[in-house]
Amino acid sequence: LIYFGFTYCPAICPTELQKMRQAMKGLPDEMAAKIQPLFITTDPERDTVEVLNDYVSLFDPRLVGLTGSVPQVDLVKKAYRIFAVKVQDESMDEYTMDHSSFTYLMGPDGELVSMYRVKDTADYMAGDIKKHLSGS
Repeated sequence: LIYFGFTYCPAICPTELQKMRQAMKGLPDEMAAKIQPLFITTDPERDTVEVLNDYVSLFDPRLVGLTGSVPQVDLVKKAYRIFAVKVQDESMDEYTMDHSSFTYLMGPDGELVSMYRVKDTADYMAGDIKKHLSGS
């Protein structure tokens, strides 16, 4: 499971990571063991390895945070067709990021298996993952 976001996000990113955690809890242990949840930053300028480690530890011990240089993250965003752009105006002390908000279920060969939207519930995600992992 892959979600793209940023650690300074005030609402959507933490909500989606909580939902990912709940979906993982809704899986039988043997299925959950086959899933690696990932959080890939869209804001590598602020989201260092240390910041990401602290952030992802708030959600699930299995969740891995990934960052890199701006060009490296841009390549990954392009590969997953992620929209992300810095937004700042004079009324803001810090910038924020507008970005796509999807959770991707990827297969072991890197193929897209399913994609979950903000409106999809953790129960829906868990049920869909079970369907794909059981082959039905």
